[in-house]
Amino acid sequence: MPRNLMLYGAAVIVGLVVYFVLRSLLGPEIMFIVALIGVVIGGVIIFRNLQTNRKVAEATPEQRTQALTFAPVPDKAALYLFRNQFVGKAVGINVLIDGREVVQLKSPRFTRILLTPGPHRIAGYTGTNKKPGHGEGTALNAAAGEVLVLKCEVEPQLVGVTIKFTPMSADAARADIQKITKMVVPDVAKV
Repeated sequence: MPRNLMLYGAAVIVGLVVYFVLRSLLGPEIMFIVALIGVVIGGVIIFRNLQTNRKVAEATPEQRTQALTFAPVPDKAALYLFRNQFVGKAVGINVLIDGREVVQLKSPRFTRILLTPGPHRIAGYTGTNKKPGHGEGTALNAAAGEVLVLKCEVEPQLVGVTIKFTPMSADAARADIQKITKMVVPDVAKV
């Protein structure tokens, strides 16, 4: 997050310098039109990104409380996915497990998915990006009775974003997940 804030701050400073240099060269009337065009383009991009969000089911307080116990399931692995970053907060990330779309997460939210033991591949994309290919994503090997936690983060690029899943221990992530007030029910209960 601090790295992103430094980049955003540098972009604002460079943008203001370029604006005032062009304003002195072209005149205030032309730069007003250019700035207006820039605002419209920015608005279209934001509107387009938010249009890709879909309605997701919120968990009941009982489901959330039960999930926050981090209790292992004997014949399945429990996978916790959570987002708590500010960047891209309103844009939903579609999460795929083994190429199958299982949930959409906005920030700050988390979900719990039961996995069959064995290897799995987790990937994500925003609605405006293309779906990841079959071999793309984060590989993980689930064992029966195991509790796995992945932090989902948006990494801004020059054009578009990438989605990063960072493995965490359940103990390290417990405090972060407990601060999140909303739990999303996945589209599928087990993968």
